[in-house]
Amino acid sequence: MGGTPWDGGQRRVLAASPGDAYTAVTRGGHGEIHLFEGERTPTVRKMPTPLDDGGHLALFAPGDGAQ
Repeated sequence: MGGTPWDGGQRRVLAASPGDAYTAVTRGGHGEIHLFEGERTPTVRKMPTPLDDGGHLALFAPGDGAQ
């Protein structure tokens, strides 16, 4: 009682690379990574951990200049 609406909620983490067509989004607390490629249906990858609070995520492609 007396908490904010987001108390106890999990966040999402996003990763994208300017040199790749993929974008990845974690679903914190569920152990899932949703991998998007353009307008295709996203691929869902199950992880062995729950990715609490969104986890940590990086996505890069060789030579993308993002470094």
